[in-house]
Amino acid sequence: MFHHPSEFVTFKATPHLPGVELYSARLVDHAFAPHVHDGYSMGAIEAGVERFRYRGTEHVAPAGTLVLLNPDELHTGQAEIDAGWTYQMLYIEPQALRELTGSEAFFPEAAVHDPQLAVAYRALFRRMWDAPDDLAFISDFTQLVDTMIARYGRHASALQPASPQRRHRTASMQRVLDCIEAHLDQALGIEALAAEAGLSVFHFVRTFSAQFHATPHQYVQARRAARAKSLLAQRTTPSDTAAAVGLTDQSHLNRWFKRTYGVTPAQYQQQIGTRPTVAARR
Repeated sequence: MFHHPSEFVTFKATPHLPGVELYSARLVDHAFAPHVHDGYSMGAIEAGVERFRYRGTEHVAPAGTLVLLNPDELHTGQAEIDAGWTYQMLYIEPQALRELTGSEAFFPEAAVHDPQLAVAYRALFRRMWDAPDDLAFISDFTQLVDTMIARYGRHASALQPASPQRRHRTASMQRVLDCIEAHLDQALGIEALAAEAGLSVFHFVRTFSAQFHATPHQYVQARRAARAKSLLAQRTTPSDTAAAVGLTDQSHLNRWFKRTYGVTPAQYQQQIGTRPTVAARR
């Protein structure tokens, strides 16, 4: 349960387009722990004001702001004013967006104030939420996402090529990220991660934090939460999910998932229709 009576979080998995999830929320007291989404997060602030940290920068997003986050970027979220904030989001897997645009997309700005497009976003979002079939859903989805990308997105192929030094740093850190993904169900030691990067532990923490705007510990916790969310969406039981992401028990997962996404694992599965049957939970 939330502390404030007007708070709510609702996820909805659409049957009309795989790889797309809808989300609507009003929050006042709840503050999201640093977390990531595997796909793109594209939304609009309907009322109130949100504050969030993204790529090392604090953003304040009042009503009429579009929030545009790239995949796997650590961020937070909390109310900036006593009244909280109300907003809607689309979570879009990278493959689904590639099929729509024919290319990778990148949003250079996390928050852009565009009241007119925010109003259009909310209208199309409501229609998508209640869409009776794939014809209605995909028509509105394509119109909305095409408009947002055309106005505020970039094709990844058009981005400035990285310098040789940055490419080397990215390659070494990619080994670290691969190691983390491969061992989310196990204890991860700082020395092992530093060795993947070829750095001392202290240099590793400083370098990792500078590149990802999060400590290694924050990033690992965020990736565990994202893995848990993905498993729950595939009908994995909360207890099995807890074990699969290296947590001691289901109650630990419940507390951690609620702080990260605003709902418990059982609530999330109930909302998106992936709650395991009684037989599957035994």
